[in-house]
Amino acid sequence: MFYSTGMTALAASNDIHLILKKSPKGYVHSVFNSSFNLAFGEHLVHIGALENGLAPFGIGMDQESSQLLTKLLRVNEEVFWDELSKSIVFPRGISLSLSHVEWANLKLEPFKYELSYVKDNYAFIAEKLLQDDWHTGLGETEEEKKRIIRYLLEPELSTDSVVLDKLKSLEILAYDSDGLEAEKVFDYWIGRGLGLTPSGDDCITGMCAVLSAFEGTDQSFIQYVKSYLAERGRKRTTHIALEYLLYATENKFHSHLLGLCYVMNKPRGSEFLEALEEMKKIGHTSGADTLVGVLLGIKAAVYTQKKGDYY
Repeated sequence: MFYSTGMTALAASNDIHLILKKSPKGYVHSVFNSSFNLAFGEHLVHIGALENGLAPFGIGMDQESSQLLTKLLRVNEEVFWDELSKSIVFPRGISLSLSHVEWANLKLEPFKYELSYVKDNYAFIAEKLLQDDWHTGLGETEEEKKRIIRYLLEPELSTDSVVLDKLKSLEILAYDSDGLEAEKVFDYWIGRGLGLTPSGDDCITGMCAVLSAFEGTDQSFIQYVKSYLAERGRKRTTHIALEYLLYATENKFHSHLLGLCYVMNKPRGSEFLEALEEMKKIGHTSGADTLVGVLLGIKAAVYTQKKGDYY
């Protein structure tokens, strides 16, 4: 069947053109309900509805076009980048033009933070995770999941479970790596959990976002993640999760996560509540798992270094 369907993208990450220029031939990597991934060389390109946010390796379309294009594609079909028409060309006469996209810089620029705002928003998010219907994949039982959030709220809470003990190790690695082997810590967390972006990976991405955002925080953790991924990443986790983590080590994140980081440093209002709701829409547990990482990163790199101001 010949469709001759030409579509137009609305937005794209700045990195997309570099990926397509370097490796113009690719294939359909994975297809979901309303979005899909293409593979060009070792890199992925995620294409979906712009209203769901933009991945650091993403292209955004309008909702209707995104759903239509997703239905027309099959895994492993060949695609290619046509530089002349600035289009990704699919089989059966289908193409996606990038000639009029709004290019997005998804790199998180560090900023000075106001501890009182961060403290207030931190507690609000933790209580939301505890009380509302957020689903995290970091714990195996409901009680274990609640204990993870309580640990974020109560620093003296005993880590008498394996998950809490491992969470504590992850926290310590973010502010004081002496005596800890990063490889052992990441062996437990990276690739841990179900889904295309396992919960442990989402948590670490959230931690990297905070460390990238807040001026003056120790960047050693991000370098540990980068070194680990270079040596063991492809053996430990999914291609999609690895892509997000690799971008995280370059301070580049999903647009929803960027939005949340920027409002963490502001008085809580409609902008903050909207950013929190956007996080909830990311995957089945990815939003909550990433938020746990954001809170753990703040707890480790901000509050632990300023105990007199917090605890």
